[in-house]
Amino acid sequence: MPELYDLILTLDGEDTVKSYFGMRTVELKKNGIWLNGHPLFMRTVLDQGFNPEGIYTAPDDDFLRRDIELSMDLGMNGARLHQRVFEERTLYWADRLGYLVWGEYADGHALNDAGGIASFLPEWMETVRRDYSHPSIIGWCPENESYWAHDVNPICQEVYYAVTKEMDPTRPVIDSSGGVHFVTDMYDIHDYEQDPVKLKASLDKMLEDPDYVHNPIHQEQLKQNIFKGQPVWVSEYGGTFWNPDEPGGWGYGSTPASEEAFADRYCGLTGVLLDNPRICGFCYTQLTDIEQEQNGLYKYDRSRKFSDEIYDRIREANVRRAAMESDT
Repeated sequence: MPELYDLILTLDGEDTVKSYFGMRTVELKKNGIWLNGHPLFMRTVLDQGFNPEGIYTAPDDDFLRRDIELSMDLGMNGARLHQRVFEERTLYWADRLGYLVWGEYADGHALNDAGGIASFLPEWMETVRRDYSHPSIIGWCPENESYWAHDVNPICQEVYYAVTKEMDPTRPVIDSSGGVHFVTDMYDIHDYEQDPVKLKASLDKMLEDPDYVHNPIHQEQLKQNIFKGQPVWVSEYGGTFWNPDEPGGWGYGSTPASEEAFADRYCGLTGVLLDNPRICGFCYTQLTDIEQEQNGLYKYDRSRKFSDEIYDRIREANVRRAAMESDT
């Protein structure tokens, strides 16, 4: 559990405001994030926060807390709060429960010119100001998978990075999650390879060459000196389809033949990331099913998709010691 401090402010002995605060340091080193002087392997999950009752709006405060508890029950220590600004009560419970999150914003695929910057930037700055003081926020990522920027206009990502870094120099900033980078504190990649053997072969190339980073989306970027030795985070992987009770929907890869086969794939993919010392964290897609995306670890209504035995296997895979932690 985190160590938080109660704060009571009183004006002239009359008006009183009660709050709390936490103190911590976030450092980037070659092998990853260090929290309060200790290496931190990010065992995170992609959380889009949708729910069947209110879509974007949670039904009550307990619901927000329960989503974090569902993740922590599986051995996760944090989440990408993905492509939206969550209710601030989510951050309150993250603070209280010791859950580390990345602050994000909605996709900016159309923000490829000065007009886009003028529309996007004020709203993003408002978000950073609102959430800056939450100790649970471990980093910022204003955009996601901005593949258009690679061929159109990288200046947008450079502006968003620079402004965010100026507003908060204490946390790492990723310009756009997914491997399409122009200036970034961490080099994060999305890789939905479903075969653990093939994923390992791809990532092991980084062990042979310290100047190489695996990037399944845009290998051309590797020729542009974007990678300068930043910590590498696989910030989306897995996403395996599983919902035999409701045919239809969508997920990555072929549907496993059984629950046990799903667990084998999950444990295999996660083990590859834990065992590679160049990888400083993972983010599994995703916490719950949402609408057509049937690749959550829980159902859309937050009920369980698997037997207790399968959840035990997922938890054991997530909490195993990472090579990044052993190599320090």
